[in-house]
Amino acid sequence: MRVLAGAPVLLFGMLAAAAAGEVAERDLRQAMGYAQRGLSALQKGNVARAREDFVHAVAKIPNLPDAHAGLGHLAMREKRFDDALREYRLAETGSKEMISFRVLLETERFARSRDELQRLKAVEVQLAQEANRNQTQSRGTSNSFGDMSAGRIQRERAEVGARVRVLETMSPPTPDASYEPPADVLFFQGNALFDLQRTDEAIRVWEAAAKRMRTFGPLQNNLAVAYWKQGRLDDAWTSLRRAEALGFKVNPSFRADLEKAGPATDGRTDVVAGARP
Repeated sequence: MRVLAGAPVLLFGMLAAAAAGEVAERDLRQAMGYAQRGLSALQKGNVARAREDFVHAVAKIPNLPDAHAGLGHLAMREKRFDDALREYRLAETGSKEMISFRVLLETERFARSRDELQRLKAVEVQLAQEANRNQTQSRGTSNSFGDMSAGRIQRERAEVGARVRVLETMSPPTPDASYEPPADVLFFQGNALFDLQRTDEAIRVWEAAAKRMRTFGPLQNNLAVAYWKQGRLDDAWTSLRRAEALGFKVNPSFRADLEKAGPATDGRTDVVAGARP
């Protein structure tokens, strides 16, 4: 949209670009871009590039969950399990803080939109007045909008009106008081805990994740192994059946070890068709 000559306000895009909230949003977008690029590099085996991108992401947004999760993945690859657990826990904490940060950004954006709505409505009034003057004055008469023709005034009124209608539909953000850690971060934490030989803690974290990751076979497989190590054979068989029913290919060696340890109390070691976690 064009800026009207002599208009008492600037349009929304020009104001928002200078706002502090817009700077924070830009930093967040850049940090998320770094984190996603780092995850992609890690999947391709480019560890050095992944590390660099995760560090850049944290420099932009220190609590960015994806960046800390990525650093956790790097630490797991390098068998630095204590570091991995710390990064995964930072990812969990960062997820909660990120919710608050997003609400803050949305609140600031909504406040800016109310200011802009008020300004654009003032522009609407001035355009309406100019349209009326154009009907009664000669085209050569100077006006506050720089000798705008009737057609141009009509176009500007349509554009301003469309923007006003969009702004009027915006609702203030509603903070969500409830919070649950991301299930995938809990899964990763369990992996680190298990490698640290903290099996009981790993089981608790994986069980919490399993309540929401109901179709994730690797989680059920990991639980089966952890239960087996703790001598909880019934639970181990239940989780193994779930993993296989979800299409996860269980390691035959583990299945053989579980069979040697003993069947479930129901005597079954077969896959339960259609089983669900």
